[in-house]
This record gives sequence, structure tokens and C-alpha cells, in this order.
Amino acid sequence: MQMNIVIAEPRDVLREGLRAILLEDNRVSNVHGVTNEKELLSYLLNHRPDLVIVNQSLISEITNLPTKRFAILTDEPDMALLKAAYEHGAKGYLSPNVSSELLRATLSQESNTFVIEPALVHWMIEHFFYHSNHFAVQEELLTPREKEIVHLLREGYDRPSIARQLCIAETTLKTHIQNITKKRDKAAPTTPRILRREEMRVRAR
Repeated sequence: MQMNIVIAEPRDVLREGLRAILLEDNRVSNVHGVTNEKELLSYLLNHRPDLVIVNQSLISEITNLPTKRFAILTDEPDMALLKAAYEHGAKGYLSPNVSSELLRATLSQESNTFVIEPALVHWMIEHFFYHSNHFAVQEELLTPREKEIVHLLREGYDRPSIARQLCIAETTLKTHIQNITKKRDKAAPTTPRILRREEMRVRAR
């Protein structure tokens, strides 16, 4: 089977580099490139590519992508989007520095293929430990706004996304997280060390 692929990536050098790698594979017959979400949606209306490789910044709605026929490129991993992509049948979640071998792995026709960039594994592990431990806080100690923030953090949203969703500045969000951390520490003096690291990370930003 000869595959038709579309790459949605605004950076010319990266898009052409990925295209060159894919065209070296004898399973691939054509690789089309688009630079923005509008071009991608227009292309998908008129074509049925075997695989869409799309920059995360060009995704406004995951359901616009063809189920089980897309992979995402990310400069800044987003756990909420990763989960949504997985549930929608993504074939991979990759960094722009993805190796040729991993990129070609997304060409697999097996329905259960899901390729994770090794460079993102550390981020995922840190996220899982952070969200399972750091926000185990007694909600009766929190203000309504702090409860909203904790809920969104547990759902996997990153801080810029939370700030946009709640219409607050990131500096204000930083203050809220510091207050949440203090309340958590006060209620549980034996807070795991991972919480201390996160608090330092918050204060440094």
C-alpha cells in the first residue's frame, strides 16, 4: 500500500526535513505540506490522507483530525492534549527532534500503534508523580478560585492554558499555586520532597 501523508507544520525547514525522511520510505508515495490550520482543514475536506503529522500549535479541536490517522509534533508537551489525542486514536506524540526511526514507526498500519518520543518520557513521569501527590489537598481549605485551579491541574492542563481559561494573568496563577502549596504543606507537614521541588520551580518562574 502506497501512503499519502500531509505534514502541517509552520516551520519550512522542519516540514521539509520530515518530508524528506518520509519519502525515503518505500511505503510512502506522496507527502503534502501545509503551514497553518486553515490549510490543513481545507486539505482534509478534499482528501483522505493515510497519515496527518500536525504541529500541536495548529490544533484547535482534536476531533478535526482523522481518527487513528494522525501524529502530533510538540515543542511544549500538554498532558490534556496528549490524553485527548490518545483517546482519539493518535499514532504518536513526538518532539520536533524526532528520529527517523520513530517518525517511520507512525507509518504502521496496526491500530494500536502509539509512539511516544523518549525525550518526553521524563516529562510524563514527572507529571504523573506531581499531579498524583502535589494536589492531594483538602479542598475545604481552598477558595473557590483555588479549587478551580486544582481541578484543572489534576485534569492535566498546563499553566498558560489555565490562565487563559480562567482569564487571569500567569503571575496571578503563580500566586494562587503558591497559596495552594502553603495550605497543602500546613495540612500535611510530611509533604513528599517532590512537592518541595515544585514549590521551588513555582517561585523561580
